[in-house]
Amino acid sequence: MGQRANLILTHSDGKYDLYYNHWCANTLPVHLFWGPEYAEEFIREQSPVDESGWLNDIWAEGGAVIDAPNRRLLFYGGEDILSDIPLRNVFLCLIQQVWGGWELRWAYEGIADIAAYVDYPVERVISESDVDRAELSLAPPPDLEWTDTIGSVRFEDGELLLFPLYGGVEGYLMGGPAMLQSIKRSFGYEHINLEEWTTSFPSSGFHIDLPEKTIDVWHADVYFDLERRLRAVWRDWTVRDHRSQYEKHLKNISEKLIVPLQSRESYITLLSQMLLKEYTDPLSSFLGIVDRLSHGGKEVKVSPSAMSHSHYEIPIEIREKILLKAISEIN
Repeated sequence: MGQRANLILTHSDGKYDLYYNHWCANTLPVHLFWGPEYAEEFIREQSPVDESGWLNDIWAEGGAVIDAPNRRLLFYGGEDILSDIPLRNVFLCLIQQVWGGWELRWAYEGIADIAAYVDYPVERVISESDVDRAELSLAPPPDLEWTDTIGSVRFEDGELLLFPLYGGVEGYLMGGPAMLQSIKRSFGYEHINLEEWTTSFPSSGFHIDLPEKTIDVWHADVYFDLERRLRAVWRDWTVRDHRSQYEKHLKNISEKLIVPLQSRESYITLLSQMLLKEYTDPLSSFLGIVDRLSHGGKEVKVSPSAMSHSHYEIPIEIREKILLKAISEIN
């Protein structure tokens, strides 16, 4: 239980301070939004750790490096921002206004990007977990409302079909070309209006072109070295990882797919609600649950790491002023 994150402040001599927070990964973009001064103060309030405190790609759900000497911020995390690319794009535009001349980067490879930035051995934060293989027939999810991945295939005869899927691109593609023998065209659609099934923007997609032997993927998810790993199993194929650039996929399938996109104003409204939401202390909430269970006669053991969280709150008046200025500068 928790939302674990590694947080880093660098020094001009190339060294860095490493911090751990057990509860902030899902709210990390909010904590970072208000500019370098507040972001650094938030990180300094958290638990300092040595190198044994590094998380790996299984446990790290967020992370950030504030490199003040070089005026760079590298980060990932959040909930909606992590999975909704159009919403994230507007957030990145807004936070750039707040951070001014700083270079802001999204850590597309998660904790591996965080480690690489400070020259910590990336192999130490990468696990060797197996990939869950998805339904290779490209069958749709039991409920089409669950669709979060769009696959498309152009077959040897030129037919182009779309497949509504669930679970992300990695599970569908890491099996290599063998999956192609299992694809059932009967599951494909000539056209999909995703707005008829869900209001959520898909979190990933892929396009397989059989005549050209090319695969194009995009995703909101954090994946380590996805393009290289796919090339290793799709030998003699051209594989391109476009990361968050879903537009590449839409171009490949022309007018066949309609996705639920909102106006920039709507995304700004959603982000404003998120950024100005009243803070709740997740550690206090967790300890409240522990207390209720204990009083109910249950034995509850709490990991010491679960206590690694310092509540940090910026007054609402300051947040409103910073946000309104950022909005005015992008309009």
